Amino acid sequence: MDVEALTRTWRQEALAGRAVGHEERSGDGGLLNYHARVVERPIGEVYQRLARMGTGLDDVWPLASVPMKMDGELRTGVAAAHGPIRYELMAAEDDRRIEWRFTMERLHGRYEYRVERAGAGTLVENVIDGSLSGELVEVWPAAVSAFHDWVIERIFDRLAEPGAPWFDARSVVAIR
Repeated sequence: MDVEALTRTWRQEALAGRAVGHEERSGDGGLLNYHARVVERPIGEVYQRLARMGTGLDDVWPLASVPMKMDGELRTGVAAAHGPIRYELMAAEDDRRIEWRFTMERLHGRYEYRVERAGAGTLVENVIDGSLSGELVEVWPAAVSAFHDWVIERIFDRLAEPGAPWFDARSVVAIR
């Protein structure tokens, strides 16, 4: 599977104004799941909202019943999870990307959010480039894939709206 060629083609669809969601699986368990959309919000805001997912200031994650949790600040090596899915942060580049690595027995590879300016808005991409093994080879297409797609589309919907009026409580010295 030529991940670069596929994502480059799909990315052009998103830049042309379409909401994009594609998935390719190979016989050996290879998985490429890609979503992209241009949202009419500033890149800095979009990146910061993605960076706050799994924290107390998260206004993007759509499932209160299956929360995303991050074990600390957004820094290389921090662990995070939602439901049974486990991953650790590999890289975070302000206003560019947040890349996770799966840390599970049957799901391997990377999971990444990428952002870039697109006209007056921001192109947001979500990419899983990995592989499945064991029961997950059958479970992914039967149940997990559609659920993942729904979650990502809800995240993109939320990113398209203004963020919650949060402030960082650590920056408040005293309230009288």
